[in-house]
Amino acid sequence: MSGIRIRTVNHVGVPVTDRKRAFAFYRDLLGLEVIPSMVDAENIAWLRASDGTMVHVVEPPGVRMAHPHCAYEVEDFDVALGELRRAGYEIEGPGERHDGQRYFFVLDPDGNRVEFVTAGGEAPRDRIADEWGYTRGV
Repeated sequence: MSGIRIRTVNHVGVPVTDRKRAFAFYRDLLGLEVIPSMVDAENIAWLRASDGTMVHVVEPPGVRMAHPHCAYEVEDFDVALGELRRAGYEIEGPGERHDGQRYFFVLDPDGNRVEFVTAGGEAPRDRIADEWGYTRGV
């Protein structure tokens, strides 16, 4: 039995062709809140549901990060990383975002990108987002 313990789904990454059209659905219709992105990429906007689960919209399609993926928050990041390495999975990362969240990616047996993350929010985040999710530091 694996030592990996999933706490929750942290976010899903959704490729979009037009951020404004996507926001009409995710922000305006579904009511997700636009929050500052913790990565330095203008093509990614972060939105959050009331329970904290996020949707990351990624435009334009064709860039590496524009592949759909699910990110799982794990109880012990180092255990998850070690277990997946020992199981023979190629690891992309690990890395750390502006808010201190650690992450890495693997491909599942069918080639789907799967991300594993810590809770994040451990580091100060002096970033703001405009209504379209474009983020900058302050």
